[in-house]
Amino acid sequence: MKTSIRKKRTAPAPRHSLWFRIHLYLGLFVGLMFAFSGLTGSALVFYKGIDELLNPALLTVEPGGEYARLTEITAAAQKAVPVSAKPARLYFPPHLRAPFKIRFTLPKEDQTVLLDVMVNPFTAEVLGQRRWGGYLMSCLYKMHFTLLSGKRGETIVGVIGLLLICSVVSGVVLWWRQPGKFLQAFTFRHRSSPVRQIYDLHKTVGAYACIVLVVAAFSGISMIFPQYMKSALSMILPVEQLPPSGISKIETGGGQKINIHEVASIARDFFPRAKLQRIYFPSSTEAAFRIIMRQPGEIRQTSGSTQLWISAYNGEIRKTQEPQTMSSRDTLLSWMFPIHNGEALGMPGRVLMFLAGFAPIHLYVTGLIVWQRKRKARLRADFPGDPDTRYRKRSPTT
Repeated sequence: MKTSIRKKRTAPAPRHSLWFRIHLYLGLFVGLMFAFSGLTGSALVFYKGIDELLNPALLTVEPGGEYARLTEITAAAQKAVPVSAKPARLYFPPHLRAPFKIRFTLPKEDQTVLLDVMVNPFTAEVLGQRRWGGYLMSCLYKMHFTLLSGKRGETIVGVIGLLLICSVVSGVVLWWRQPGKFLQAFTFRHRSSPVRQIYDLHKTVGAYACIVLVVAAFSGISMIFPQYMKSALSMILPVEQLPPSGISKIETGGGQKINIHEVASIARDFFPRAKLQRIYFPSSTEAAFRIIMRQPGEIRQTSGSTQLWISAYNGEIRKTQEPQTMSSRDTLLSWMFPIHNGEALGMPGRVLMFLAGFAPIHLYVTGLIVWQRKRKARLRADFPGDPDTRYRKRSPTT
């Protein structure tokens, strides 16, 4: 009788299927990284608002009057940094109570430090400066994107995203394959045992969050491995041949350079309905200004997809880019960031992504509890009367 019971217990079952093992091992060994990525991602959905709350003196101003000229803004910022610091880009205020931000690159030993200088747009007064990566929200960004490990960490994060998709797909397959269980995944039974309630919490949250998690993971992977994604999308989507990329290599002509205020005026005249978001300074004597703007209706809200390249010497527009003229492939790739942080759907999308970021930690904890309790129950069944079953070595699948 004892032998027959053991045969019944060890017979193949759905929980021992390949999909179950994939789901279990990914949860046990990578689940904590899923949770980490989700929590840091949730914080970054509203990182600008959180940053302003934490640093009001540095990131908020009292509105009043007209904006100072951009030449005054940049000159004030340049005086606040070491002589060796070079301006890299200028961020326009996202709202009336926000300052200009000018980012400088500062060579230091064997690395380049990024310094952000905040300037009052109305008075051209320097509010302060800080190093990118040296304050909370930038540190969270680097942790989320690179695990504070540079390019290697960035690759690891991309692999974690792939594994998250595998974990979600395996979970969906497990509940989909059970006859009559599909709709039950979306319901929670209050009148059941504690273990059953925890299991229901696991599958219900997983069922509701699965699509959002896959979208977040896929968009993140696309931003980490853009070249691979471009190659893959080129096989299924039409790709327009863009003009030669001569915009970054222009003739200097030996003339007088135009200033940043003139650059902004040229951009506004060319796209009168667009809002200036960023201006990238020329990185060399042969480089052009690159201006990023946002036109009404663009899906990308934090920066925009409209761009111009303007000669630093004669103000000639060397190249333009608009969402309307982008190829299907490039349009889809440009959507990845606003989809990843939810801004593509406005505030509802941001809230959705913020809440979805808590799903991995919930799934990890509830899955771990269910696995541990089931494992203990099976150990007691295999070793009845043995008080030291907690020391018995068993496969993680049991």
